[in-house]
Amino acid sequence: MLNSLDVIKVGGACVAGLSRNGYRIETVSDFEEMEQLVRTHGKTSVTAKLSSHYNDFTEHSGFWLVLWEGETFVAAVATRYDNVGRENMGDYMRRTMRRHYPHPSGDTLLQFTTALPPGFHGRMAYIGELFVAPGQRGSRQRLRQLMLLLHCCIATKWPVDWTYAMMRDRDVMAGFATTYGFTVQVPGVAKWADPAPPGRGDSEWLVALSSEHLAHMMAYYAGSLESL
Repeated sequence: MLNSLDVIKVGGACVAGLSRNGYRIETVSDFEEMEQLVRTHGKTSVTAKLSSHYNDFTEHSGFWLVLWEGETFVAAVATRYDNVGRENMGDYMRRTMRRHYPHPSGDTLLQFTTALPPGFHGRMAYIGELFVAPGQRGSRQRLRQLMLLLHCCIATKWPVDWTYAMMRDRDVMAGFATTYGFTVQVPGVAKWADPAPPGRGDSEWLVALSSEHLAHMMAYYAGSLESL
């Protein structure tokens, strides 16, 4: 069971670590504002699942976590919350992708793996749109602290069963899924209709963190803050 004091300790340590290096954190619930901000700093697209053009986000259904160095934009990442109940996640993904990425054939996502962890449904937090401004890249520790802080923010905002994301093969193979705190990593989970939507592909991985693994991770790091 998740201990809220563990979350506070870990989140506080991440904020303190970032602050020592001159960074500050902001949460923003205005998705349209954030899309304009990241585009201004060089991000060329925002996926439909986290775009205000396709979704009516409120402060209760999603937010962005933004990293600044003084008044200089450094990085940002977004998350949204959905309660899918006990619906099969393959069916859920196919339906939502068909709406987000209309395809002439009528089917956008042809297949979604059944090789999912047991109980992969319910209250889901989806993470995406991680963007680091050009010239600000290169610090894996900074990314780790940012993403662990995001897990803490999600845990304090919503009673999630799972946090998950879709990641490119090259990023997972470079170890970033582990850096970001995802303990479940499944390759090649989706098969897309040709042509695949921009930024999507059959080599994508599903990466995820269960509520049980989150509780364990927070308890471990709360007792080992020097490892963050």
